[in-house]
Amino acid sequence: MKFHKLFLFALIAIGMQACVQPAKKVADSPVKYYRAIQFSETPWDTEKGAHELIAKEAKTINNYKFTYNENKQLVSVEYNRNNVLLDYSSLNAAKVTYTYEADKQIKRFFNEKNEPIKNGGASIFEYTLDVSGMRVAMRFLDENNAPVENRNKIHNYQWTKLPDGMIKELRFNLAGASVIMNEFCPFYELRFSYGNSGYVTRMANYQADTLYNCTAENCGDIGVSYFKFENNSSGDLLSFSVHNKVGQLSNLYWGWAKRVNVVDPNGYVTETSMFDQDNEYLSGKNVPVTKTEFDAHGAVVKRISMDKERKIINNPGNGVAMVAYKYDDQGKRTETLQYDKENVLVVPKK
Repeated sequence: MKFHKLFLFALIAIGMQACVQPAKKVADSPVKYYRAIQFSETPWDTEKGAHELIAKEAKTINNYKFTYNENKQLVSVEYNRNNVLLDYSSLNAAKVTYTYEADKQIKRFFNEKNEPIKNGGASIFEYTLDVSGMRVAMRFLDENNAPVENRNKIHNYQWTKLPDGMIKELRFNLAGASVIMNEFCPFYELRFSYGNSGYVTRMANYQADTLYNCTAENCGDIGVSYFKFENNSSGDLLSFSVHNKVGQLSNLYWGWAKRVNVVDPNGYVTETSMFDQDNEYLSGKNVPVTKTEFDAHGAVVKRISMDKERKIINNPGNGVAMVAYKYDDQGKRTETLQYDKENVLVVPKK
């Protein structure tokens, strides 16, 4: 009887090991699926997924498919459903790929037909990695590997990790002159802070090692010094706020100083509210609240403009209250329709 009990315990232990092993294989799998991509404000960031899915779920849910090589280096990210590429991701492409040559990491972009495309005017992002694998530089190239500037007149980036842990970013044009982030954010030197979980928490404007208050036209009447980002434990962006040097909310070019997101358990942003530097809902020609609805596949089906009371309004800029999206069975977007608050179809102006 004792022998039978020992034999039974051994069988149970073997069975438990058999149950554990597949989970280990999944954890070590070169392919991962996620519902979302973590928010980023700089090309220094490598894509990171949020809200992981299993392979079975990825057959019916829109996802970012991450593939890694034997060295655990990222080789591609594809926005897809059941391995069908989709063209409405946050990647600015249906697919990005990475190849590695010595200290270089080469990034390319593809559309839903798996054809090469440009991103911001460049075909290739060529990163330089240090001995630890950190990105320390990047330059833009065209399809023939010739140096080019992107749409913001940037040719190359340089990054340095500072003793305080912040990432210092500088940008230069083809002539080697320092250039701004973009036309709406006239910042030259930026420093990025990251929390313990690796999520960006602040993007700050510096000059000569000093926090700088930009007072250019696009930076509002009290200036802009830094952007603050708040995330939840899953890495979903909950708020994005703009501040001057002393911490006051400050309006950007578009008139807003803070965006607040409502995020559902899947990481989808179901509502975004916009506030000015007085921490009041946007008014005038702006839409203060946007509600977003998703289908069972995680695809956006409606975006609705609302006032602060959550009543549907027409966007003052184009008269549209709701944008509706339709898809085929594979998840490809087939139609985009616009309606006013009376549910009357709005024909876009040509």
